[in-house]
Formats: sequence, C-alpha cells, structure tokens
Amino acid sequence: MSAVRQLDYVERYFLPRAGKLRTLEDVYMAILWPAAIGKPLDHVLFAKNDPLRPKRYIQNAGLDFNRDGLITKAEAADKVRRKLDKGLSPAFLG
Repeated sequence: MSAVRQLDYVERYFLPRAGKLRTLEDVYMAILWPAAIGKPLDHVLFAKNDPLRPKRYIQNAGLDFNRDGLITKAEAADKVRRKLDKGLSPAFLG
C-alpha cells in the first residue's frame, strides 16, 4: 500500500480524537499511549517498579532519559519534540 493510500487509515485513526489533540505530545500519545491524551507532561506512563505490568517499562526503557525508573509523557515525546523544533529552526525554513 502506498504512503498516500495509507493516509486514509491515518485519518480514520485520528478523526475520533479531533479536538482532543492540543499539543504535539498529545498527538504522540494518540499513537503510543492514548490514555495519556490531555494529561500533564509530568504524567507517568510507565514505571520500573510497577508490580502488575513490569514489561511496559522494560519495553520502553529507552525513553527514560533521566534513568529515574519513570517514563513521563514529556520524556516519551522528547525525541519527537526535538525533531519538530529542529525542523522549525531558521536553518531549515526556506
């Protein structure tokens, strides 16, 4: 399926969330962890010491930039935020 054809599915996925995605971090949460849409940036998504769901942290440990055993919404979206900021910098604007 071509990238253009896939856009129909992307639209269908995001349409029910219209009006709820107010920040870049919320858009990213729609993909990674929809329950975090609308939550503050310090909202913890995954905790290393979660006794019920330890795999969630393990599978996403690379997002724990400060290695405190907690992955927040801000940490999870940090790489995406930096790429956007870089792309919007004067060096990349034509």
